[in-house]
Amino acid sequence: MADRKNPLEWEKANQSIANALGHGKVIKGKLEELLTSLEGNQQAVVLVTDLEALHPYFRIGAVESQLQGKFSVPTIFLYPGVRTGKTSLKFLGFYPDDGNYRSVHVGG
Repeated sequence: MADRKNPLEWEKANQSIANALGHGKVIKGKLEELLTSLEGNQQAVVLVTDLEALHPYFRIGAVESQLQGKFSVPTIFLYPGVRTGKTSLKFLGFYPDDGNYRSVHVGG
């Protein structure tokens, strides 16, 4: 009913989406479940794509950090961005350069 009264109140809509995504908890749970199911499968590779769709609801880097030590198969997070040097990238092409754009989480 409230949405009908003010359908262009994007802040509330964005907050509702963030709440539905559990501020990253839902994605973390799904990834953790997938990684557990693939444990021991030496031919498996997980590609995580479309991360731009999760912005600005939460940062996937925080989810990566929480999953540290649970990566049982090679997992690649594909971040959309623009290269700005040898090691710096701009997430989505409009955030400031970030030398930590590439994940440092190598290994389990």
